[in-house]
Amino acid sequence: METQPADRLAFASVVVSFSKVLYTRNAFVSLKPHMAVIATPGCCFQELQSAANAQALATTNMTEKRAVRAMKKRLQDRLYQRKLRAKRDQKICSLEHDVQALEIKIAKLYRDLQLRKLAAANAETQRRQQLQRPDGSLQDHARSLVMQFFRVYQNGYSLPLSSMQEHFLRSILATDVEGADLRGVDAFIQQWRLYDQHFALFVLEPQIWKTHDVGDQCVMVEVEVMVYLRCHRQTIDRLFPSLKTGKVDPELVLPLVTGTTAVAGTYTFVVDHTGHVSTLLVNLQLLETLRRVLGSPRNVVQLTDGGRIALSSGTITVA
Repeated sequence: METQPADRLAFASVVVSFSKVLYTRNAFVSLKPHMAVIATPGCCFQELQSAANAQALATTNMTEKRAVRAMKKRLQDRLYQRKLRAKRDQKICSLEHDVQALEIKIAKLYRDLQLRKLAAANAETQRRQQLQRPDGSLQDHARSLVMQFFRVYQNGYSLPLSSMQEHFLRSILATDVEGADLRGVDAFIQQWRLYDQHFALFVLEPQIWKTHDVGDQCVMVEVEVMVYLRCHRQTIDRLFPSLKTGKVDPELVLPLVTGTTAVAGTYTFVVDHTGHVSTLLVNLQLLETLRRVLGSPRNVVQLTDGGRIALSSGTITVA
């Protein structure tokens, strides 16, 4: 079929107008009206289809990238939560183990405390029974009472047992009991509290016992003892204020705070007809001990200048 000239002219004008706005992925194609361009409709549609496919591919790639990033983030969050749970479980197990260990330790300490309380209660019961026993002699009672004293205070004053120890002391001492430089039950109790404040170690070890009558109604029990002491590093300057003034080199007293110092002494109990201790005298050889530890009498004089502890009795005065 032969095409008419007018039809060919109309088709050419359409092609020229369409070519002005044709885009590709690489460049903008501009066709001037006066140029003679011959393009088929199939070619134009192929270019449009290619551009559409490229745009769809780019959009698909962006969507996939977002999906991959979201998936990675979810995986990282899961891994972090898993590590966090593992650390938490490990910490819980560790804390449970520590709690079990503490419970075992507390139970052991509680058993020891109950045993000590039971021993003290038994000793108190025996003492009362001896007081009520008509055929028991005062000497036997005095010896038993002194033995109980050294059992209760063999390791000095103990805070966990303080109420029991103080109750025991009030039960055996007369209200107006006298000492070398003390008077009254409260004064003796205060001395034991001061010993606990100033001595990290206080062990009372009886050596030799002597019992004899004093008149018709009193018994005296003399006990030679060894006292093992170690001063508190934090409070030794309260016993010996010369350490604060710089008169004494602190290195000089290191044996008193790092080692164990043995002091010989004598405890003398006078038990009256009521079965209570009316006199309790303490004599300690602190002067000789310090001379041995410090090396010279001059060092002893410098250290004890203004001291708060009596070298003959061990009595500590309150500042």
